[in-house]
Amino acid sequence: MSVTNSFVDMLVKQARTILNTMKDLKWVAGKKGSNRGALIERFTANSHSFNVYTYANEDVKQYTEVQLFKENIILFSKEFDVARFDFDGEVNVDRVQTIYEQVLNSYNEMVISLGFDKEVVNVKNF
Repeated sequence: MSVTNSFVDMLVKQARTILNTMKDLKWVAGKKGSNRGALIERFTANSHSFNVYTYANEDVKQYTEVQLFKENIILFSKEFDVARFDFDGEVNVDRVQTIYEQVLNSYNEMVISLGFDKEVVNVKNF
């Protein structure tokens, strides 16, 4: 199975959606309440959709950069485990920031490896 540009375009767009949700989630990481919970749900749904795309194409699934991006997404997600079931759960905001930057870097590496250099984000300003 080969990778078509339209498929990779969808994959990259879904990855970008994850980044946008992560940015929102990063800003509310230290806040408690149901708004943060709703963002966690949205992030989880977007991450699931990305995973579905990666399993839909064996070639994409094999990219080391795609796997690294997925691993970093999981790390970011785990920081919110405490808040998934307890709206008042304490999230380590410093750790969220550190992993957020790792995710952005791995996203950039992934889109470059997939030939979508124009989708690179500025890690310091995103």
